[in-house]
Amino acid sequence: MSPKIERAIYIGIIAVLALLVLSFGKKQVELQKNLPLTVEQLYKKLGNPRINLQVIDVRPYQPSEEEEDDAEDYQFYTLEHIPGSIPMPDCDLSKTPEDAKDHINFYLPTVIVSEDGNPEIFKKCAQKFKIVQNVKGGMKAWLDAGYPTEEDEYVPPKAGGGGGCL
Repeated sequence: MSPKIERAIYIGIIAVLALLVLSFGKKQVELQKNLPLTVEQLYKKLGNPRINLQVIDVRPYQPSEEEEDDAEDYQFYTLEHIPGSIPMPDCDLSKTPEDAKDHINFYLPTVIVSEDGNPEIFKKCAQKFKIVQNVKGGMKAWLDAGYPTEEDEYVPPKAGGGGGCL
């Protein structure tokens, strides 16, 4: 067989395999969007320094003075949130604190945390992020499971660092 024909066959095979890999990758991303992440799975991922993941908290940032006395911890970011999570109320950049805006990466694998795992707010966020999953049960499930939390306003991470956030 001629070297030119042999080379063309190899290039054709590589092209077909590359297309298969790309289509399987796209299907996997779509499947992940449809499968919510449990709080147990999220906790394990956050504790693994090899996994690069951002947690976006879409709950309202802080209660008003009238709401503060009656508010449950799982309803507002400043009352209690997952360590290292980034506030983005209602998945709207205009409602996001200025310090947090620079730390949101729309191409990084992202987990959306709402008050109770609301699928409607997740759909809104899923359009903005490339690779995204919802947390089943939301912040309420995280608190019920007894996993660690932080309080107060968003504080940007220090430069450098590394490792898991838990």
